[in-house]
Amino acid sequence: MSELVIEPHYLGSLEYFTQLIKRERILLEVHQHFSKQTYKNRCYLLSSMGPIPLTVPVKFTNRTAFKEVQIAHDQSWKREHWGAFYSAYGKAPFFEFLADHFRDIWDRNHRFLLDLNLEMMTLCLKILQIDIPIEITESYQKKINTPINDLREHIVPKKPFEERHLYIPSPYTQIFGSKFVPNLSIIDLLVSEGSNALEVLKKSSYPTGEQI
Repeated sequence: MSELVIEPHYLGSLEYFTQLIKRERILLEVHQHFSKQTYKNRCYLLSSMGPIPLTVPVKFTNRTAFKEVQIAHDQSWKREHWGAFYSAYGKAPFFEFLADHFRDIWDRNHRFLLDLNLEMMTLCLKILQIDIPIEITESYQKKINTPINDLREHIVPKKPFEERHLYIPSPYTQIFGSKFVPNLSIIDLLVSEGSNALEVLKKSSYPTGEQI
């Protein structure tokens, strides 16, 4: 199936992007209630100490739809995220070519998490030279009746990616360590591989992933 419905992730993982790049249309679920401990406001970078999480602080209740989740700007998260990005990847091969594009988005005072995630996703797809129509849902449907691949709430941190059969690690040269760390944020791959990032993602896509 060439269409996908999925929630917007913050600087999504390689697993997430292996699913985006193979589609002809992406439908982003924005009406489902926001839940904690997901990739919706969290990503992982690789530091000298190993993988580190970056979390966007948000304001929500148990019944807040994703599209209504606001960013908590009373915390210095933007400076922390940029600092972590610079510290982790300042010496990466393609850092100087891409850093300003990400910093421009971080510097904007987004009110809603959706806007931040969508801008980051659009930028990453542009760097990958992937042009895919992206739409948002008009309402929440528990079950999608049309022939579309439904991966909502499927790619989550609490379960290892090996259980989902969507992503097969294809190692590339990372800045820290001698052992490859799989399934980090797409930003790790982009600053490490540049124009070769798309080929790495294609090699990392599980052959039967679309059947889930």
